[in-house]
Amino acid sequence: MIFGVILQKKIDFSKLTEVFSFKKRFTQIILGSILLYSLTGCGELRLDPKNPVTITMWHNYGGQMQKVMDGLIDEFNSSIGRKKGVIISVTSISASKDIQEKLLMIAAGDPGAPEMPDIVTAYPKTALTLFEQGLLAPLDDQFTAKELGAYLPQFIGEGRLPDGKLYVFPIAKSTEVLFVNQTLFDRFSAATGITLNSLATFEGIADAAVKYYKWTDSLTPNKENDGKAFYTADSWFNIAQVGIAQLGGEFVTPEYLYVASGVFRRIWDFTVLPALAGGYAVTNGYSSDLSKTGEIVCSTGSTAGILFYGDSITYPDNTTEA
Repeated sequence: MIFGVILQKKIDFSKLTEVFSFKKRFTQIILGSILLYSLTGCGELRLDPKNPVTITMWHNYGGQMQKVMDGLIDEFNSSIGRKKGVIISVTSISASKDIQEKLLMIAAGDPGAPEMPDIVTAYPKTALTLFEQGLLAPLDDQFTAKELGAYLPQFIGEGRLPDGKLYVFPIAKSTEVLFVNQTLFDRFSAATGITLNSLATFEGIADAAVKYYKWTDSLTPNKENDGKAFYTADSWFNIAQVGIAQLGGEFVTPEYLYVASGVFRRIWDFTVLPALAGGYAVTNGYSSDLSKTGEIVCSTGSTAGILFYGDSITYPDNTTEA
């Protein structure tokens, strides 16, 4: 399920008077929208740096994500916000269910319900309840078609509510991607001619994996069969299920897994055979652990796990390489 940002209906986004550039695209979108609230919202509101307007925001980030968010908010408050007379007041609520409960209290008009925040992270189901009470503002006017085209259509689509407008912007959605250790890959590429384009298909990854095993094995001629694995996946089941669906086949049935099809054979060929040849690592752990120690070159995993990959390699002998 998508997790995104929603905004109060009282925010008026009818005019874009200034565009600000931040290091992160997330900052451009979210903090730019916050500023628009102060520039054009609440009727004839005029900004005054001596009497700043306070914008309230709820989120449930913790750990490193909260540090990043706090840094972005501090940057805004101390620069553009200070200059224009806008202060972002953030409340961090540890659990998403607590945010949901508070928002549902607001939607129901329960006694003791807190005041609706100007910006909040929430799930579409919760946003729908707020939408039905007329509490949300659409975000469509904040983006060009080109800007929205930079995101997966499914992510944007989940944020559109019954009237077809975008109310929930995806800021914490994840998908599976191919992570590549560029340091290790560049050496392999220079020696064998395998390029990143070679990894565009699973068949290409399988071919590269077998070649990598043979190449690393050849680096130690005095030791036989000591080649290294090239690739692994955090979920082989996902690869099989999604791959077969994309090929028009069926994998999961109510009674059993259907593995007798020609489509499944294709999945088998680029998963099991390279593993038997030593090109794939088969482990119960996460691919990020193997990546950080240089035991694999690339892997398929969730974008949500990118922080676990690190930016350096620590080899088994404790030597490191950036």
